[in-house]
Amino acid sequence: MIKPILRYLAYFPANLAFVLLAFLLSPLLAALSLRTGPRLPGILQWFSTLDADLDGGISQRVKGYRPDLTGWALWWQRTCWICRNPAHGWQSELLGMPAAGSVIVRQVISDTPKNQWYVMETAKGVRFFCFKRDQPLFGGFYLKLWFGWVNKPYDGRNHHYAFQIGPKRS
Repeated sequence: MIKPILRYLAYFPANLAFVLLAFLLSPLLAALSLRTGPRLPGILQWFSTLDADLDGGISQRVKGYRPDLTGWALWWQRTCWICRNPAHGWQSELLGMPAAGSVIVRQVISDTPKNQWYVMETAKGVRFFCFKRDQPLFGGFYLKLWFGWVNKPYDGRNHHYAFQIGPKRS
């Protein structure tokens, strides 16, 4: 299990750079999307999610995302979507683990607090992991902690690199 952890730590600086760049470029990328449509062109889509366009909050029924927006309101909503899912495309394409033929070798799930631990293996025998925890805070809020590579390949091709720390409401 040492190799996957070392690989994860080695990828961390690149991940941090991609995420920060996504935050910084989000207003410009959202502005570009007003001209090109909700899917960013080419590799620019890597600054957002590969499994949804910049209006993904609408189709995924994320609270507060609306289909009737135009102009500045639409620009702001798309800027927020990029910041909500910063660099997921980079995390999948460059830092991700291939999903084809990958299997879950070990899975441990507990409910109090909710913890999930997965050890997975690619078709070539490379091991990787996923740890998810919802740490209870107060008033129905949780601290969402995700580390490793997401156990589900959202884009259908790769398990994307994950480093998420943020609030979550139950």
